[in-house]
Amino acid sequence: MKKIIYFFVFLGVILFTIDISLAGACKVKCGTQEGVICLKRGPCEPANDLLLEAAKKCKEGGPVKYIPMARLSFVDILFQVLRLDRELPSMDNLTDIDRYNMESRLLSGRGIGIFSGKNTMDPLTREEFATVLKGITVEKNLGYSSGLANQVFGLANDGLVIYEAKFYVDEGKGFEEWARKQNFEQSLLDSRHYVIKLDSCGEVRVVLGDDGKGKIPVSGSKLKASYKIFGRGEEFVTECEVVQVLSNSAIASSLRKEHNPSRVLTRANFADLLIRTMHLEKQLPEDCYKLNEKELYLLESGILSKQGIDIFIGGDPAGLLTREELARVLYDYPVEEVIGVSDGKPFQSFELNNAGFIIYDLTVSVDEGARYDQWNKKDSLMESSSASKDYLVKLDSGNYANVNFGDGVKGKAPAINSPVKARYRLYAPVNMLNEDDVICIISRYRPVAETYTPPTPYFE
Repeated sequence: MKKIIYFFVFLGVILFTIDISLAGACKVKCGTQEGVICLKRGPCEPANDLLLEAAKKCKEGGPVKYIPMARLSFVDILFQVLRLDRELPSMDNLTDIDRYNMESRLLSGRGIGIFSGKNTMDPLTREEFATVLKGITVEKNLGYSSGLANQVFGLANDGLVIYEAKFYVDEGKGFEEWARKQNFEQSLLDSRHYVIKLDSCGEVRVVLGDDGKGKIPVSGSKLKASYKIFGRGEEFVTECEVVQVLSNSAIASSLRKEHNPSRVLTRANFADLLIRTMHLEKQLPEDCYKLNEKELYLLESGILSKQGIDIFIGGDPAGLLTREELARVLYDYPVEEVIGVSDGKPFQSFELNNAGFIIYDLTVSVDEGARYDQWNKKDSLMESSSASKDYLVKLDSGNYANVNFGDGVKGKAPAINSPVKARYRLYAPVNMLNEDDVICIISRYRPVAETYTPPTPYFE
């Protein structure tokens, strides 16, 4: 009883009543296939290894579906979701407690201060999980009105408890919020009302009227809903539930915008990013922090121009960087990297570090013992033989490129222990542009800014 009282005090009137007799028939979805495993990664967004690992355990079943998640595990995953891991050096040598303390301090600085000073291995509580999610509003497009009576639209909440659900209709004049009612008893034919119902599996549905009791949206009207997430009804939060919620790209994106927003990539921001990446800070005056944005931009533009980067000369520091300007910088720094080592098996795949950027001038070489030998890029392996040194390039849902080899019958499989190397140029992220879109790409290029000559030793 104590849990139920807390539940309703926290959320007010919540959409959550479930038929215990039917609960066994409602399969709890971990969201692995729909979420983490097929998660659409944005530009410069690497796979969240911790979330993938949790998704794998969730998919395999067992205790993970029922055992509360440790606070340490959640902080680790949340840290990666917010992309705060980029701000720290490697934490491989830290103890769990040291890592937790460091991560919780940084989270506190971003407005999530509930984990500092807490026991790392205690279970994550429902209140803590809800506090992290409370500022996040999920928007869902529901499609179009059919113009028929008693239309029903599911929110696909997968049994998660939601609150502050709102419904919007665009009949040609922009989205307008309709009024939520308990039922249509008091509704008139032109009343812009809707009702929210919950089925026996905890799925929330928006129900519309019949034009006698509640208005029917005009046929073809755009419909959408928004809501906030509480989670499930249990007191503690399981690893499977965290996977389900945080693998939702809309929720993850909203969390980043709330707690770790990215700067718009203006010319001034990009110039400053290049100065830091190329280690040219020493060429700035010591009192440069006193300069205004335009003065600093002029200084940095001159320094970068001496390095052959002239896209900033005469430009507006507040102007947005274009794809063409970014391409001119990236052209001079082609990527060359070993993308993996062959295990000798058929159908091997290696992901490029293109971070959602468009690639071109791609070549792939394999060293099967003597030297690197360039292989041939093909559109299909159907005409390839077992000796054909061919490969394919495919894009995943996040526009990350994967190099794929054959099975030893259609296309040669690289010999076991053979390093695979790729060389390519980058154009621009698929969707332009904010600072996060380029920072992980640019930061991998560290051109030598100054030649260092060791001092002449003193001889006795």
